Amino acid sequence: MDEKKIKKQLFRIAVLIISVSIAVSALVLTAFSYVVRQAHDSDHIQMKTETEEYESRILKQIDKNIQFLTSLAKAFEVNDITASMELIEKNISATNKTNSFVSMAYLSVDGSGLINSIEYGTKWKITLDDCDEYARTAIEKSFKGEDAVSKMFDSEIFDGKLFIYSVPVYRSGEIIGALAASDTLEIFEDIVNGNTVLDGQGYIHLLDSGGNFLVRSEHTIVKEDISSIFEGPYLSEKTQEKARAAIANRESMYGEFEYKGKKCHFYLAPIDLNGWYLFCANSMWGQALSFSRSVVILGVFLFFVLLAMFALLYYGYYRFRKNSALLIRFAYYDGVTGADNTLRFDQKTEEITKKQKDYCIAALNIHNFKCINDIFGTADGDRVLRFIKTKIEQSLKPDEFFCRDSADLFYIFLLDTDEAVLSERISSVIHDVREVTQHAVYSYEVSMYSGLSIRGTREQALVALQSIKHNLQTDIAFYDYSLHEMVRKKSDIESHMQLALQKNEFRLFLQSKRDLKTGKITGAEALVRWRLPDGSYRYPGEFIPLFESNGFSVKLDMYMVEQVCIQLRKWTDAGITPLPISVNQSKRLFANGNYPEEIEKIVRKYNISPSLITLEILEDIATSDTEQINHQINTLRKIGFRISMDDFGSGYSSLNMLYSLKIDELKLDRGFMRRVAGVDEERRKIILKQIISFAKKLGITTVAEGIETEEDRDNMAALSCDYGQGYFFDKPTEAEEFSRLYILK
Repeated sequence: MDEKKIKKQLFRIAVLIISVSIAVSALVLTAFSYVVRQAHDSDHIQMKTETEEYESRILKQIDKNIQFLTSLAKAFEVNDITASMELIEKNISATNKTNSFVSMAYLSVDGSGLINSIEYGTKWKITLDDCDEYARTAIEKSFKGEDAVSKMFDSEIFDGKLFIYSVPVYRSGEIIGALAASDTLEIFEDIVNGNTVLDGQGYIHLLDSGGNFLVRSEHTIVKEDISSIFEGPYLSEKTQEKARAAIANRESMYGEFEYKGKKCHFYLAPIDLNGWYLFCANSMWGQALSFSRSVVILGVFLFFVLLAMFALLYYGYYRFRKNSALLIRFAYYDGVTGADNTLRFDQKTEEITKKQKDYCIAALNIHNFKCINDIFGTADGDRVLRFIKTKIEQSLKPDEFFCRDSADLFYIFLLDTDEAVLSERISSVIHDVREVTQHAVYSYEVSMYSGLSIRGTREQALVALQSIKHNLQTDIAFYDYSLHEMVRKKSDIESHMQLALQKNEFRLFLQSKRDLKTGKITGAEALVRWRLPDGSYRYPGEFIPLFESNGFSVKLDMYMVEQVCIQLRKWTDAGITPLPISVNQSKRLFANGNYPEEIEKIVRKYNISPSLITLEILEDIATSDTEQINHQINTLRKIGFRISMDDFGSGYSSLNMLYSLKIDELKLDRGFMRRVAGVDEERRKIILKQIISFAKKLGITTVAEGIETEEDRDNMAALSCDYGQGYFFDKPTEAEEFSRLYILK
């Protein structure tokens, strides 16, 4: 081969190499641009989504307080409180002590009224002219029938800036005044100071209409002491100009700024309140750009790798596309059933409800799904979920959709609003699932139930669902005002329970135990009552079930043990032989391995003999780990405590339980009293007599609860029951009154 041919071949190879290099470089740059653009768009979408979420939380907080004032104003009208300024002052003063408002005020339409604050008390004879301009504007709106929220203003009462909520007050359908409450921006600090913004890599500020900070997040990347987003050299002049224009026009915008060499993205969005804005910044974008530069350098290097680089890029692009599809599936779809997840469901709901106002959200759940997994295994449990997903799909109309949240919970978006139609559709799904699972596929009847909220939210549908969770007679419940009140009451109890415990609002009541043969008092049972600051009481049925479910019963039970010890110590110090007292103990306590040591510390603290205290446990404790429970019971008995099983016969009773659990006392459920006196009296008496006889042979004393008549007492005495308690003897009374009646006389 001559030189010309060699040069020509080399030239061709060079051209090929250069061509391939250019093509590969173009491919790298194209892929890089795509990655940057996708990251850029994803960053914007995430910032917008999270900003909208924080806006929703702020507006919900505002709406919650407006609803509180509206309820109070309605109570004024219903109870005719507005007939007297003294009554208004009394109610405002009492209400102001139970909430977080700085002050509360009432002004009649003639412009006169009063204001009350915790710190300064009540100021009478204020006028509308005494109010700040912004507060006055809000109150005047309420005089016209509007709920209003004022702009921020400097307060003479509170050292700082406040804003007010104002709602109209009616009498006989006519507006007679306005009820107002002032608040600080501290209610929003917990919201914007969350450390989960953009997975902990971002932060949110609350701004006024001038770009000044109302609430500045403690996680801000810009640490300098500035009062506005326009201070300092962080936003360029061009960006500042765009931001000012966006604020002036009440528009949202995206932008970026650089701080100490780090480039960040931000999103500025208006809130539908007082011209306020949210400023969301993503502090990770600068790192993304650094990564992008590294990709460019890598691209230059790959340019010289030629075909190897081309193959690598092709493979990388292929993996990128495949992983993107997987990420989308992980982000928006449930891995078990293939249905949408709640994130996708919420996005679809938000999109469709912008134009579709008539809809219903249903929550659908399985009774005791855990039992299916325990009996058949999780594989069959997942198969049941996939079958339910198919049945839901088959029941949908065009533009309707659904998702699986977690475990066995599904949400369905329906376009019907008629309760009868909705009940029929959901009942059809429930029936189909039950029939097929029972007779054809799984040999197990899958029983489902549903909560629905018409024109409502997933949360409301879930509340309706939970209202019938343990009711096997009802499959469907609709969210309504009563459920709203239940949620409100639950929230009120949970928000005050810790403080109530600190302030000793939980009071010790005692009810005597009597020897059924002699009528002599042999002991007492400790019962809890919640005494509110106004002197009224919340009774156990209102809060005990809630405390059992949220775990607060653990603290309350240990608190009651201490109250019992205090009472026993008072009797002992007075030279009186104390009566033994029984006190209820939660099943949750027995799961704590340190429980015996902790309760022993309490009795030792007050130098009380453990033998004076009987610990009452409910019979459903037998559904727990019997070996663990017996270990705890034996430890407690060695210390000196007596153990009693309360409400025997109310649910899980079995004679084998008396053998399995080493208890000292058996309390027969008050339901036995009603059954013994009713139908099949003799049969029931025979059963009850055998239970009592069996207990005696095991050395277990028996106590009959619910003795309300002389007949009850005589019946149980005839059956050889040892002790009784109930309204026939006395009702529960406060510890001091019990002492006066039965101990000190």
